[in-house]
Amino acid sequence: MNSNVHYYNQKKYCPHCREYKRYLQSIDASYCVACGSKVRLFSSADKKAFLAGLQSDKEASKKGTKRVS
Repeated sequence: MNSNVHYYNQKKYCPHCREYKRYLQSIDASYCVACGSKVRLFSSADKKAFLAGLQSDKEASKKGTKRVS
C-alpha cells in the first residue's frame, strides 16, 4: 500500500470556499487546491466546539470524572 494515499485525502478548512478542501503544504502555510487561498485546520465553529470539548475534559479531570463521548 502506498504511504501517500492518506496524505492526498487530508483536508483543511478554506475560508474562501467555506468548506473543507484538499490543500498544498508549503514550509510556511497550506493553500487550497481549488482557489489558492490559505487554509486553516478548523472552521470557526469546529474550533469553538473543539476548544469547548477540551475545556469540559479539563474540568472533568479536575473533578476526577471522565467524559464519555
